[in-house]
Amino acid sequence: MSGRARLAWALGVGLLGHGLNRFPVELIPGFDILLGFFLVIPAAPLLGPWGAGLAAGIAASATLQLWGHPWAMVGAMMEGVVLGALTRRYWPLQADCLYWLGGIPYLVISYRLGLGPEVPSSSAFAIALKQALNSLVPALLTQVALMTPVARARLWPLLPPAVRTFTLSSAVSSALLLALTLPLLLVGTLEGRARYAAERRRMDDRGLFTAHLLAETVDAELSTAQSQAALLASVVMNRWEREGERPPPAWLEPLLREWVYHSAFALNGGVGDSAGSLVAIWPPLGVASQPLAASNFADRAYFQDVRRKRAPLVSGVFAGRAAVTGPVMVAVAPLLRQQRFEGFTLLAINLPRMRAVAQERLAPGQRALLVDPSGTVAFDTGAAAGLEPESLGGTSLGEVVAKLPATGTGTYVTEPQAPKLRRTLSARHLATASLLRPGWRIVVEHPMRFMDFSIVGTYRALLATLALALVLAIPITRLLTRMLSRPVEAVAEAAGRMAAGERDVRVFGPRHRPGTEEVEKLGLAFDEMTARLQRHLEEVERASQAKVAFFSIASHELKTPLATLKLRLQRLRPETVRQQDLVLMDRQVDRLARLVNQLLDVSELSSGRLSLARMPLELSTLVRRVAERRAASAPQHALKLSLEPVDGWWDEPRLEQVVYNLVDNAIRYSPEGGPVEVVLRREGGDAVLEVKDRGVGLGPGGGEALFSRALRGGTLSAISRVEGLGVGLYLSREIVTRHGGTIHLAAREGGGTCAIVRLPRSEAPQEA
Repeated sequence: MSGRARLAWALGVGLLGHGLNRFPVELIPGFDILLGFFLVIPAAPLLGPWGAGLAAGIAASATLQLWGHPWAMVGAMMEGVVLGALTRRYWPLQADCLYWLGGIPYLVISYRLGLGPEVPSSSAFAIALKQALNSLVPALLTQVALMTPVARARLWPLLPPAVRTFTLSSAVSSALLLALTLPLLLVGTLEGRARYAAERRRMDDRGLFTAHLLAETVDAELSTAQSQAALLASVVMNRWEREGERPPPAWLEPLLREWVYHSAFALNGGVGDSAGSLVAIWPPLGVASQPLAASNFADRAYFQDVRRKRAPLVSGVFAGRAAVTGPVMVAVAPLLRQQRFEGFTLLAINLPRMRAVAQERLAPGQRALLVDPSGTVAFDTGAAAGLEPESLGGTSLGEVVAKLPATGTGTYVTEPQAPKLRRTLSARHLATASLLRPGWRIVVEHPMRFMDFSIVGTYRALLATLALALVLAIPITRLLTRMLSRPVEAVAEAAGRMAAGERDVRVFGPRHRPGTEEVEKLGLAFDEMTARLQRHLEEVERASQAKVAFFSIASHELKTPLATLKLRLQRLRPETVRQQDLVLMDRQVDRLARLVNQLLDVSELSSGRLSLARMPLELSTLVRRVAERRAASAPQHALKLSLEPVDGWWDEPRLEQVVYNLVDNAIRYSPEGGPVEVVLRREGGDAVLEVKDRGVGLGPGGGEALFSRALRGGTLSAISRVEGLGVGLYLSREIVTRHGGTIHLAAREGGGTCAIVRLPRSEAPQEA
């Protein structure tokens, strides 16, 4: 794949992966599976390191908006580069496992340092495990897919060398691991969601229980304070009725002192007139040791409410300015004489004590708020008491609480603009319960971070299960591989031994026990094939030996009568037979003798018995004698000799065969006559013999095929008058080669053929 094509594919895969990553699959809140990796990971072996890194970076750029930080994108780019490089030597699953040995620590450190200490190490580790699984699953799927015949047939030119071959054991282990991993991941995911749902239900139940418990406690506290204020009013009115006049401060202050001293619900107590001014109060001194008598509270909402309703009541939350600073609530009762409002009694409710009581009833990590109908917080167990009451109006908590039913649960996020992980970790669980007084609520809040242990525990359990599956898969895979691959390896080994020349090869020995049906059939079929092949080879060898024996016997049998015939012909008297008849008979006998000698030589070559007997020889003399003898029977051809004296150690009879065959071919394949040129020269340490003619030439197929045994080229076979067995050139090449030389044919300009023989001039005899 060219660089431009790889870049185009990287951009395409990255954009598709980016589109898929825009719609993550949420396992549980805060933990998403990105589907884009199921495109990027398979493309890594094909795109190479930089192409895979580019595709992974484009696909993971969606996390900048999804998660609000760049660490996942950087990790994905590094994974693409490493995976693209390592798949040149390793399979995808092995390469991805090697990457995540460093990828998990990178994510844990980057999340901890990049997102702040709010992200605990357990959450960062769980996220790193999730992203590792998000990559390892498509890597495993890719590995199994690349082992299928369809994928290999279509992607073979693009596959790295390391991925082109695999063993049976790796295929079995990959398929087994996939079969174990996918169900475990599915079960682990379902278990994680079920555990999250169970924890959420448990949190809901716990929050509602606490909220109802606190609501009952606060209701009891407020009712008691209200009753105490009404009882105090009745005591004051009884004295008023007996004496006929308002009790003086001297009598009221001791009463208030004893009342507050023996009450666990009141911070102070007071009696006021119909105008809202205090007549008496205990303690008498307020903030900054200022006397409180004669203070006027006519502007307070509770004074106006009690004056209008003329019934005991509990006020809302307001800011204290006299006896108590910070949020204040009071229980107020009217002083009524003949249905005329004469004043009021009040008890400042002990909110710090109520806050402490509520704190005691909370579970670890929980926070409780008492909220009045206006949304003002009476007490907050999770915050320090301030100088001014706090209102939930305009806050995310207030909006969520306003939308909740009187009794119910919900969640809200304290950092809505933070990255998704921090938003998830900052989420709070809410449970609300209403008091008997309309509009009043108890809000119990609990951070949802405590559920991290459940999520991390799920992934740890899943990782432990996968590790256990891998540990179990190793011996199981080895056992299956041993069961499946050993018979196949035995067949391969037997085939190799057979290719090396062994014949008595069998896959199944005498101690073999039947195994799987398919492998058993393969082994038996191979054994049957080798048995048949052995029998066939034996038959071929017997036929070959018989043929060699036939050639040898036929040659010797033919040679003997031919020699006798020639001897008899030579003894005939000239006066009884015409001379031309004798010459013709002698020539035909010579021809038969040559044919028989050629058959004998072919037989010796086939059996490896052809040997050379080297001796000192002056080659030009041999060439002249043989060439002139053969040319004497072809007067239509002009013989041209150009011979240089060349000395060496050669086998004279065999070289006579070579020279005769070459000159004979030049004459026979020049049926129209023409010159035959024979050149012998010394060239370096070699003797070079050239035999040239102006005959039919080599034709389009060239001359190399003419050196095959018993074969004539298409051009030569078209000449019907050419006789012979067609083994002359074959014998000539074998003789020249055994002398350490070379022979070849070349076409001549203007038509014809040139046979060129190069023989080394050995100065000492060498064994053939």
